[in-house]
Amino acid sequence: MVVLVTYLPFYRVHEVAEYFMRNVEVVKPRAAVVYVDNVYREGQREILAKVLPSDVEVRVGNWRNRNNTWLTMLRDFHAFNDDIMVVDSDNIVEPVLVEVHGQLRSRGLYTILDREAWDRGPRHFLIRSRRVGDLKLSNTALPLYEYRVYDDSLGGMFRGGSVFFIGPKQVVSFSRLPDIELLSRVERALGRVDPWLRNYISDETLLGIIAHLMGFEWVPWTIASHHHHHGSTPGKATKLLVAAAHYQLGRGLVREFGGWGFRRYTLKYLLSSLKNIRSIF
Repeated sequence: MVVLVTYLPFYRVHEVAEYFMRNVEVVKPRAAVVYVDNVYREGQREILAKVLPSDVEVRVGNWRNRNNTWLTMLRDFHAFNDDIMVVDSDNIVEPVLVEVHGQLRSRGLYTILDREAWDRGPRHFLIRSRRVGDLKLSNTALPLYEYRVYDDSLGGMFRGGSVFFIGPKQVVSFSRLPDIELLSRVERALGRVDPWLRNYISDETLLGIIAHLMGFEWVPWTIASHHHHHGSTPGKATKLLVAAAHYQLGRGLVREFGGWGFRRYTLKYLLSSLKNIRSIF
């Protein structure tokens, strides 16, 4: 059985009815759960009770960033005793995802790319991916790739993108979960990042770090959703702030886990901070 989950900030709750409930119709999960961030007043809870469908479970918090939201979700998932499928709130999955899940759930973890990104040519994903074959389904076949979550190449130190990254993330499916102690240590590392900087760390990076710590070198992915981009975020963030956030996280990870990989991650963003310091003047 599958538990279907989405997460979103309070100001995007309209996406539950617009997109997530359509995913519930497709996947037909045992349960549907919505996590809503930036909820800190009783009046907000009253609004949610009025506007969200009664047949979804709503969990709220004031995490103030996607990564702390994810850490809470991953802890909660242990209580479900089912496969977990987390879909981005502005995505509608394709019906073929049900068959995809049947074939990939044994891998423990897989992700989904949206068809719009595939049609544009997802070079930034393909550069760290390897094609491993095709998923043969009832009425079609889909290309199957694996994404390398830790880029230990020399080029990875100097090109854009995080050393740790889970790859496409329109859907992330878990049939194996990170243990609670691992999550607590990652949360302590994230806690060493200034709260105002945490939103500069993508959740793809955090999930890549967790996958790496779980022992995944490669995470399978294919194409099975449509992305209806919400368009509410501003342009690209200042590179110095992004580098500072990752550097602080890297120092926290080194403190918790040690290891050359996390030291290398920290070094990359120390160098990036020095390179981009002029951007704030």
